Amino acid sequence: MLKVSVIVPVYNPGNNIDECISSLLGQSLPEDEYELIFVDDGSTDETPARLDELAAEHAHVRVEHTPNSGWPGRPRNIGLDMARGEFVYFVDNDDWVARGALERLHKAALRHESDIVIGKVVGHGKVVPRTLFRRNRAEVTLEWPPLLRLLTPHKLFRRSLLDEHAIRFPEGRRRLEDHAFTVHAFFHANRISVLANYACYHWMMRDADSAANVSYTQFDPVGYFENVREVLDIVEHHTEPGPRRDKLLSHWYRGKMLGRVGGVPFLNRDPDYNKRLHEEIRRLALERYGPSVDEWLPFNLRPRSRLLQGSSYESLETLASFEGGLRANNQVRRLDWGERTLAVQFEAALVGDREPLGFARRGSRMVWVPPESLRGELSGMDLDVTDDLPKASVDVVLRARRDRSEFVVKTRSELLMLRAGPGSDAKRPALNAAAEIDVPEAAAGARLPRGQWGVHAIINVAGWTAIGPVMTVSRRWLRRRPKPLTFVATRDGRLLRHPPLRRRVARRFPRLAGILRRARRRAAARGKR
Repeated sequence: MLKVSVIVPVYNPGNNIDECISSLLGQSLPEDEYELIFVDDGSTDETPARLDELAAEHAHVRVEHTPNSGWPGRPRNIGLDMARGEFVYFVDNDDWVARGALERLHKAALRHESDIVIGKVVGHGKVVPRTLFRRNRAEVTLEWPPLLRLLTPHKLFRRSLLDEHAIRFPEGRRRLEDHAFTVHAFFHANRISVLANYACYHWMMRDADSAANVSYTQFDPVGYFENVREVLDIVEHHTEPGPRRDKLLSHWYRGKMLGRVGGVPFLNRDPDYNKRLHEEIRRLALERYGPSVDEWLPFNLRPRSRLLQGSSYESLETLASFEGGLRANNQVRRLDWGERTLAVQFEAALVGDREPLGFARRGSRMVWVPPESLRGELSGMDLDVTDDLPKASVDVVLRARRDRSEFVVKTRSELLMLRAGPGSDAKRPALNAAAEIDVPEAAAGARLPRGQWGVHAIINVAGWTAIGPVMTVSRRWLRRRPKPLTFVATRDGRLLRHPPLRRRVARRFPRLAGILRRARRRAAARGKR
């Protein structure tokens, strides 16, 4: 039996499929140990002929042509029925896969006896939950919150698991078919593992208006939230009423519902479309979610939930405007450079471009100070942040310049409450943070791949979150200018400052750099005599 069957649904990808094909043909796994199944869903471009040529040239490539179904569910199911591998791996036609992905995923599945292995996903213009890939994990369950935060099918699945429980993708033009498939598989898997120390899958944002990216076009709210209901039904079918079910169901309330009526995306959409979206989200919220859901929401979403269920559309706009102005401000206080390590101490804060993020003491409790226009609509319980504020945190994130892969570094932090401004009793939160970047272990326990890395920090205060570069201050012509903190990891695991000192000298003082170069040449020539 083959080790892995890679299933690729294809529809009019144009040249976007080039990287996909190249990466799959170039896998480190021997060609006689895996197969590539391309299912052409009625493409009208040059792709069908190209795939046929590919199959003629490579014995481990198989192609199936089918009439257009309008969505990837049916071609994925056809690929599943064709598959001969012990495991299957789903890849979209405009994404690409790292060279060692299949080999490493398969080894992880055998090592941990896993039915599902989630390999590290790198988002290029798409959001990937960083908490899912902090480190390798031999076994996770649905009780682990990060598991539900990435429900795309870009995972390694044991084929017998899918066949035994008749797990297939819903077909036809519908949304969230990947949620329905993946959640169903999660409920039946004996063991789920996470491979975090190798960037396996590169998830690409191409042209958002093209037919190949239908999931990013404006959708019909009524149909979409009917599809959400179907996923909720799967969860309810596999759970008993109670806290566990409520906790699982809250995932879709947070992401697919509350996440669409707040923040920058809410502000940037067409107002008429926003109102139709709000109407359907509110209808589903009142139908499926009661006050008990607040227990599973971060603080920042509880006021949003209250305004949503209270039918206050204008107030949601006000809240979104406030949230859209929050950004991370990360300033270095100290750097200690070593041959293989970098210790960084910095202050991190969430600052508001429109209004500050402030909190005030009311007796023995701490409360959020909302925008003035919202103060009559939110009650004391909606504003009470006493239990949530101490959970404020910072994470250092290393981001590769070459391929945008990211790794999270363990960070220590201490919350400070500083004066918000003169004449105000409110306090603004800031965090003193410290992290040590150890190149031999910084990639989720493995050596950081060579190349240039930027140092970023995510700050989370009461659920409000923002990421920004960690900024240092340099002297240039007697002026202090902030610049992002970066470094270079070498092939042998060393750490180099970036930009190198010689490059900075050459750029700022070209004549001096020339003098230094000539002096080095003369010294080298004397040494040869």
